[in-house]
Amino acid sequence: MSDDTDAWFEAAPPGHRAVLLHLRKLILSVAPSAVEEVKWGRPCYSNSRGMFCYLHSAKSHLTLGFQKGTALKDPDHLLEGTGKGMRHIKFQDGLGARESGVVELLRQAASL
Repeated sequence: MSDDTDAWFEAAPPGHRAVLLHLRKLILSVAPSAVEEVKWGRPCYSNSRGMFCYLHSAKSHLTLGFQKGTALKDPDHLLEGTGKGMRHIKFQDGLGARESGVVELLRQAASL
């Protein structure tokens, strides 16, 4: 963790901050050696295999994005997007019943 990433989370809209912090905790629990840094105005997470996910906060939702999303097995159909490789999950509120699926996607992403 760095001052830049801490500042990003502190500056997040109050309605999103709790969910973003929860996602951050999940990412770092699945990949405790991940490097967390702000790139392109958002927290990005990488390991020795490269960047595997990022967080983004927009006005109406927040996003957990996956660099190699098309390579992930997604039995719960959580992933959205049509790009060549990236996929994401949008959240308007908390994770709810999707949390176990999110954790599994994070595990896969960190291992690619």
